[in-house]
Parts: sequence; C-alpha cells; structure tokens
Amino acid sequence: MTMHLLPQPNTVRRGPPLKLGASVNVVDGTVSPRLRRAVGWLPPLGLRFAFAIAEAPRDAPALDDSYAYWLRFAENSASVQADTEWGALAALATLAQLATGDALNVAEVRDAPQFPWRGLMLDTARHFLSTAAIKRTLDAMWFYKLNVLHLHLTDDQGFRVCFEAHPELASADAYTVSELRDLVAYAADRGIRVVPELDVPGHTTSWLAAHPEWAFPCEGQAARAPQLRALSCERHVAPSRRFGVHRTCIDPRNPQLLAAVDALFGELADVFPDRFLHFGGDEATALDAATQAVFNARLARLLTELGKRPLGWDECLHPDLPAGTTVQAWRGVAARDAALQAGFDCVVSAPYYLDLFFPASAYAVAPTASAAEVAAASDDPRLAHVRQGIDWMAGFANVPTLPACGREAGKVLGGEACMWSELVAEDLLDTRVWSRMPAIAAQFWGEATDASDLLSRIDDTRYALARLGVVAEDRAVLDAYPDLAPLIEMLEPVKWYRRLLGETAFRARVSGLGSGDEERPYDVESPLDRIVDRIAPESLASRRAEADLARGVDMTQWIAGWRAQREALDDHPELLPELRDVSDALLAIADLVAGSGDANPTDLAGPFGEYLLPIAYALDGR
Repeated sequence: MTMHLLPQPNTVRRGPPLKLGASVNVVDGTVSPRLRRAVGWLPPLGLRFAFAIAEAPRDAPALDDSYAYWLRFAENSASVQADTEWGALAALATLAQLATGDALNVAEVRDAPQFPWRGLMLDTARHFLSTAAIKRTLDAMWFYKLNVLHLHLTDDQGFRVCFEAHPELASADAYTVSELRDLVAYAADRGIRVVPELDVPGHTTSWLAAHPEWAFPCEGQAARAPQLRALSCERHVAPSRRFGVHRTCIDPRNPQLLAAVDALFGELADVFPDRFLHFGGDEATALDAATQAVFNARLARLLTELGKRPLGWDECLHPDLPAGTTVQAWRGVAARDAALQAGFDCVVSAPYYLDLFFPASAYAVAPTASAAEVAAASDDPRLAHVRQGIDWMAGFANVPTLPACGREAGKVLGGEACMWSELVAEDLLDTRVWSRMPAIAAQFWGEATDASDLLSRIDDTRYALARLGVVAEDRAVLDAYPDLAPLIEMLEPVKWYRRLLGETAFRARVSGLGSGDEERPYDVESPLDRIVDRIAPESLASRRAEADLARGVDMTQWIAGWRAQREALDDHPELLPELRDVSDALLAIADLVAGSGDANPTDLAGPFGEYLLPIAYALDGR
C-alpha cells in the first residue's frame, strides 16, 4: 500500500477513520523519560499512548540494536510495541508523518529496517556548523529514521574540536568537549549514534598551521614527483583557504606527532561513546602506500585498544590493514566490492554525495546496488552536461583487489550520505540536505516500493517536518525577487563538481590533462549569497511543468510567467550579467511551448554559467 511516507513501511493496514483532536497527548503507564520526551515532540493529537518495550533503556544505541516496531491505533489511542526504545522512536517518527490532517485512516503499521547503518555525514571543517544547526539536523534525521550522524571534524581548512590535550590546534570556531557530549546525548534521545572523525594523515593543513614541525618532509614528495616541490614545501601559518586535494601531510614517523595522535584519539574515544571511530585515511597524496599502511595499522590497533572499531575511507584498503577495521567506500562500487572481498565490513557512500547537486532519483539506489544499477540511476538528462565527469569518476580510483587472507567476506552495514561543505554554509544546510536526503533514507531503510511518487512524498513529508517546526521551506530568494519567481523556480545549479572546480579545472579534469592545481572560483572566504546558492538542487516547479506538458495541460499560465520574467529582469541590473542568458533561454522556451518558436530545446538547457534550465529537456523531441 503506497502512502506518502518516507521511508515507506513494510506493512500498513488501513482502518476506520480515527479523528485527531487538538488536546494534549497523554502517556499511560510507566515509561522512560526519553520516550515521554519524544511524545512531547508530536503536535497535540488527543491520543493516549501505551508503550511495550522488551529491552531495558540504554544510554545510546549500538550498531546491531533493533529498530523494529508495531504501531496500532484504536479509538483515541496509539500503542507501540518494540524490542528497544529505538524502535519505539521510529514508530513515533512514522506517526509524525501520518498526523498531518484531522484524521488517521490507519489501523496498524509494522516495520523494520534492512540496514543497521543509515547515516548522514556533515563536514564541519570547510564551513563551521553551530550546535543548533546540528541539533536541527538530528531532529530531521529522527523524522526520516536515519540513525548515524558522522561528524567530519577536521580537514585542511579547519580543526573543529578544542581538545584538552592540544587546544592550540582548535580553529576560532570549534566545539568544546561539553558541547560534543551534549550533542551525543541529544542524538541518543532520537535513536541516533554519533561517529566522530579526525582525518589523518592527509587533510591536515590545519594541524600543520599550529605545528609545522609535524609535517612530512617535502623531499620525500619531490623525489616521487619533482613538479610538486614548490607546493609541497609550502609553510602553513593558518589553515588553508583553498579547496581541493592538498599535498601536505603529517609525518607518521615523527615521535612527537605520534604522541599527539595518541592523545587526541584517546580523548575523542572518551567523548564519543559509540563503538566506531573514524580515522579518515583518504587522499594522503604525500605518502607512499606502504608508509601510510604502517600508520593506519598502528592507528587501528590504538583504537582497538581503546575499545573502538576503526573506520576509514577506502584508501585505507591494504593487505596489512588489521581485521576488524570497517571501510567507508566513497570511490565507487569497486571500492565497496574490494573491501567486502578482502573480509572488511563496509559502509557505502559512493552513490550518496549530496554536494553533487544530483536530483533525488539519482540517489535512489540501495547500498548493495550493482555498478550498472548505480549508472542507470544517474541516466538523467539533467546530468548530461557533466556526463564526462561522471564517467571519469567511475574510473579514476585504482582500487586494489586484495586477497581474502582466509577471512569470510565482509558485509554491507548500510550507507551514509555525505554533505561536504565547500559550497554549503549553515544557512544553506537544510535546503541542500533535505531536498534529496529523504530519497536516500528510504534506500537505507530498505524501501521496496515504486519510486514514481518519490518527489511528491518528499514534498509531503517536508510539509509534516515544517509543521513540527524542524525544517521549513527556504523561500528567501523567491521572497526577495517575487517578480523573478517564474525564472528562479525553474533554475537548478550545475551538477557534479562543475561549480566547485570552475570551467577551466572542470575541462582539465575530464580531459585527463589537469594537474589538480588549476585555480578554482571558490575558497573558504567566498560569499555564498547568490541566487545559485539559494535555489534547491532540484527544481520541483520544473518537474511540475514537465508533468503538465506530458499530460497536455493548458500551459497558458506557465507561458505568461516565463515571458514576464524577462522584462522583470531588466529592473534588476545587478542580476543581468549572471541571469541574462538563462532568462533569454526561458523566454525562448515559452515561445516553443506556445508553438511560435524554432529554437533547439537542447541548446536551451544550458549550462548558462552555473545554472541549468532543465525544463528544456522536456521539450526535446516535441
């Protein structure tokens, strides 16, 4: 039975209408403070709640804990039966999505997830995120039944924790230990684990700004690649402003550095109770594989001694990687399969990079999907302008095939979407994440329903989320330029890394001739206050117009708006250089739809600078 729920539950049985009131909800019987607080998040429904939880409450969830639940409704009552509190919290999230009207037509819901790891990574290093923004994200994660928040706390651009061991490493904007402990408790109240990451040995320019003596000597880099000598020998007096792979790295042979690493990870293990701790391990371009493998193995042993399961990006794959390490696969399905074959459990992130601005349908693949299934999901005309880049990405990672070493094959624990923040400041976070993350959450839960109504379900559940006061629709740009709304609502940002790289670096990358050092248009100080920053990664208005065209609906109102916007743009001379070409293209589309134009629709899709006009694809072949 299809309902506008995300994820769609395994079993939903309809029943007679249950009228919802506006009176306060009541909890019967003895119940934990956590569940009593959770009932308080719901709007007044006039329901009496009864809970039957098999296991005793615990401070925080763990990987293998059950999230199964059975939710039943009768006159003025809701009963929740679950193995754990986490399952009961999932049941309340389902109710929060159901209770958007004045009645319920549901008798019972039975549900359980397919994957135990259903995560979202937030990059707090490139652009700092306040604890308020993270808590708001945790609220929305509960609503969509996500259960792992991965905090990427350090990178070349920032060190976002003020540790007692080395407070000098902390950036100006950094979390205190008490703030992080508070986030862990807040997440646990929502059935969410928090997994921290200190990314080493690469992505550590922010470390070297405070301790340049910890740097890996540039002579070793220059010996392998003399053309990198100048950049490699650069002295850092502050965290990096630029984006992209850096060729600086901490020296894993330096005793002082190793002592600092031990102290920092020891403190991190104490602050975060989750069994998993992420040590990074990606893009350490200054090190040869053998040197990094020795460092990774030492770090994995340290984390094991601290009672943790080490977790690293898939570059950590090596014959000497200790058993029990979990691999996070970001370089494609090949990295996932190599990890599994070698006996390592895997968290899959490769198909779920939210910073690539892909449409929701491109993310609608399971963590166990084949390479062909992932490729089919991205076969969308909205991605035609970056097809070369996507194809390049599929083959750029030379992932080694490792021997199984007599171990059983690893298993896919689940998936984790990544919100890298080069182009995401805090005020843009909600729109960037929750416009597509619900589609990914459905895959992580194991939804098997037809995805044809995916966008409408995202839209409906966002309404419910706004009703709870968690994440509201960002209409700031439309409210600022109401006369340009017919244009702005049809726009999408260019996809993949095309914005981040800029045209010169993009062309160099896909041609295979780039050095990686091409100048890019953005750095940490770039203001993210243009229209392209405010629009959603996927235009729902464009999708609605496509549907109207396909059904033969009268397009008079659409055409009128598309024509009026061009004249209105002349009243905003500050926007003309950026929007004139795409505005002209939408005017030409209006003529085509009206039957009076002769332009080639493909030429009207763009890109126009950093913008796409995807409604043009709906006209192709008309």
